[in-house]
Amino acid sequence: MNNITGKNILVVSSLLIGLVLLRVPALRADTAMLSISYGYLFPADSGYKEVYGNKAMVPELKLGFRVISDVYIYGMFSTLSQNGTTPELNEPAHSKQQFLGGGLAYFPYLTRHLKLFIGAGVAAATYKEEAMEITVSGNKVGFLVEGGLYLKEKFVLIGVSGSYCAASDTYEGVDFKIGGARASAVLGFSF
Repeated sequence: MNNITGKNILVVSSLLIGLVLLRVPALRADTAMLSISYGYLFPADSGYKEVYGNKAMVPELKLGFRVISDVYIYGMFSTLSQNGTTPELNEPAHSKQQFLGGGLAYFPYLTRHLKLFIGAGVAAATYKEEAMEITVSGNKVGFLVEGGLYLKEKFVLIGVSGSYCAASDTYEGVDFKIGGARASAVLGFSF
């Protein structure tokens, strides 16, 4: 399966799920969740770390809809852009990664004001790296797992989350990973 086909499958699947939720009254969400988070991504690829460092600041936007009880369907988008230096030649390098994905989540109340978020799904990873007058880019489908604890007061959510979002690809016979582990502070709204 080529890269474009994987991305198209993800988009078409998301649209079909959305249409089903709109057409089936029993599955319509009574609750929606919107969150913005900002934190550190710890890259999974050792070669990436060597050029760009052990961490990068990453924003994320997440939107979820309750479908049944405490089960949500959600989508997310995150992006990062890093400048670095090649190890031996000290040439400038630039990398950009974006993740568009989603899946299912369990989002119950643990206490009156404390909520737990556990999610898993797929993500389309887009990357572009420029170094020594060479540009490498592509799209790959990977996986996404995440969890978080949120304090909820009225409709405002404040909390922390951790996730792992990764895909892999090959360039000239060398395997590399896109993404990695992430730890973030979250501000959100539930309505």
